[in-house]
Amino acid sequence: MQGLVQHIDQAWASKQPFLAYHKPDDTQVHCFFPEDVKLRHLQSYDEAGFIFSPFEISSPPIVFPEVSSEVLKFELIEPGSESQSKFSIKQPPEEKEKYLNLLSKAIEQIKAKEFKKIVVSRKISADYDLQDPAGLFLKLIQFYPEAFTYVWFHPEVGFWAGASPEVLVKTYRSQLETMSLAGTKRMDEGREWTLKEQDEQQIVTDEIENALAPHVSGLNISETKTDKAGELLHLRTDIKACFETSQLGPILKALHPTPAVCGLPKEKAYQFLRANEAYSRQFYTGFFGELNMPQHNQRSGRTKNQENQAYKSIVRTSNLFVNLRCLSYADGKINIYVGGGITKDSDPEEEWAETVNKSRTMLKVL
Repeated sequence: MQGLVQHIDQAWASKQPFLAYHKPDDTQVHCFFPEDVKLRHLQSYDEAGFIFSPFEISSPPIVFPEVSSEVLKFELIEPGSESQSKFSIKQPPEEKEKYLNLLSKAIEQIKAKEFKKIVVSRKISADYDLQDPAGLFLKLIQFYPEAFTYVWFHPEVGFWAGASPEVLVKTYRSQLETMSLAGTKRMDEGREWTLKEQDEQQIVTDEIENALAPHVSGLNISETKTDKAGELLHLRTDIKACFETSQLGPILKALHPTPAVCGLPKEKAYQFLRANEAYSRQFYTGFFGELNMPQHNQRSGRTKNQENQAYKSIVRTSNLFVNLRCLSYADGKINIYVGGGITKDSDPEEEWAETVNKSRTMLKVL
């Protein structure tokens, strides 16, 4: 991993763009080092590279193109035990009051039948001096190996890092996978899922099914199960289907933003958030990941068939995740982004406590 650290340190010191990421339970870390500092936006979903799409639906994704980047892989070495950070951010009372007021307003709108669900969020900010982005990345992998973890930097944007358990879309040939993820509780709570949490999960699942139906065939929806993400548990339902590769762009447009990060009805909830959250989410609750990246497959897995081992097929696959637990850094300030789904049965104090729990995901690595 020394080579990984050196590459990131060098890019950070010289303010050059870089990207490093680790897919869930992978044995390798992948990196992109673009050949110049030009900020590139995605022109077509036929392109290959790594993308970061903001929450704002009218803004195009930023892309680290495969064709104009040095793409490197490093074997992941088991890290030694490392105590987690004691860094914390004290929230002023007015921040809590402001968020509770937003929550109350959202609940009132839901009870008035304006919405079924709204996902509200907030930004936690503090002065900070980020000196070791590679170390932060390695901590993310250590603490959250089952999540998609990343760090990336561009001088025109700043630094972002995150750990997400939520798949937006995975593709392999004509196969497409996604999931609905909702409800949150800590592992140490020792309680059953509430009716509010189960209802929230079903709302998300139904909406994703309706969004996908015009673009895919053979929809298959799994039973709902409990999914672990660090110290938190979520309700998860897996969804699979067949699709035409030309439909990837329309599918992503139909899915994003999902009810898990926006609300229902989607357009109405989106406008409520833009008018009332009083800050820009930027890439928080957008999506990110590999787009049409090559996956090399052996033609034969039989060890006796040595001749066939020389022949490999290349399949272009996409692995896109919702940008949930994340932070940004620019101009000496760190920002942590947290939120939660609100329904008619939500309690503002409990929702505030949920965002405090979620903030620990990023605070652990600072």
